[in-house]
Amino acid sequence: MRYMTAVFIGALGLALSGPVCAGDDDDDGPLAASWVATELNGHPVDGLTFDYTTEKVSGTGGCNRFSGPISIEDDAIQIGPLAATKMACEGKSDIETQYFTTLEAARSFAVEGDILTLKAEDGHVLVKFKK
Repeated sequence: MRYMTAVFIGALGLALSGPVCAGDDDDDGPLAASWVATELNGHPVDGLTFDYTTEKVSGTGGCNRFSGPISIEDDAIQIGPLAATKMACEGKSDIETQYFTTLEAARSFAVEGDILTLKAEDGHVLVKFKK
């Protein structure tokens, strides 16, 4: 009988720890994916990426690669300061500078299906991404 009680308690412990372990696998949060920008400050764009893993973002501004810290709590977001490579790419520097500045200005986000939207402190849309 003691053996059966020990087996039952052990099985119960594993069953109860299952959801906790599954939740631990989701530590990357709601943005954990590779995103491609579709809109920047109301204008269509291409070639801008945003990759998120736990506490770090990286991607490309169309020419240069960037990376930096990220903090997320509920729907609040803080990105940066960003570090980027310094390659010169003709015709892309204005959009890239605007993109990096926009990422650091984001204060909230929303994910709806495969669309990620970063918003400014006043709530206006800064940049939209798709998976």
